Amino acid sequence: MEGGEILSMSTWVLVCYGGAALVALLLLLVFRAKSWYWHVLSIAAALVVGLVPIPPQLNTPQGSLIIGSVFTFLLLWGVAAPFFRRT
Repeated sequence: MEGGEILSMSTWVLVCYGGAALVALLLLLVFRAKSWYWHVLSIAAALVVGLVPIPPQLNTPQGSLIIGSVFTFLLLWGVAAPFFRRT
């Protein structure tokens, strides 16, 4: 691998995970937190996604980015909900 390819891959990681985090926070900002059980379910789903072994078909860099982005979105949406409570 050349140095440019490594930089490019790390850039994709930042873009995908940062985008997932940004979307989760923007949804909380715009729509506020929903009922508490949706956020608990989101945290539980994130833990399932994060702890289940990756199938061989998804054990690629692109598959890892997708799974990591889903994990980041679900976990952040669930954990950050108390900071965006309904008024």
